[in-house]
Amino acid sequence: MKKMIIICIVLFLGVSSINAQFFNKKDVEIYENDVAEQARDLVKDHLDLTEEQDSIFWPLYDEFNTESQAILDAELDVLEEYLMYYYILKDKKATELMRKSNELKRNRLDLQEEYFEKMSKVLPPKLVGKFFQIDYRINLMINHQRTDRIPLVRDQDKH
Repeated sequence: MKKMIIICIVLFLGVSSINAQFFNKKDVEIYENDVAEQARDLVKDHLDLTEEQDSIFWPLYDEFNTESQAILDAELDVLEEYLMYYYILKDKKATELMRKSNELKRNRLDLQEEYFEKMSKVLPPKLVGKFFQIDYRINLMINHQRTDRIPLVRDQDKH
């Protein structure tokens, strides 16, 4: 029994290290932190805020950004889970991961709608729309970095 447990652990660690060649969570986190640091500057550079708008916008931005980051972290967890199962992915796990991923996409959309409403009550909707365009582009950069390292689901017939 001990041998079986040790073999399972070795196999698990082997699969994990193979997956690491595709996806290094630390690299992605470093990249995302870089983007997050630059995001504020990008928003600041592209939104022409008056002094009054500035004092209203940034606290809302910080709230939105905190909640948005929680979704990004959850998405990263789903990607990490996918890679843990990459070589042994079964239909049930694939379905579960797809559902988690779709739920996070809905959460992101709900968050955007919530903050569009919240921001539009105190700022011009056109300005708020521009902010969400910028946010969308930032998220595209983050997602590009992630998907660039994630392999497509493997065909079970191929070795």
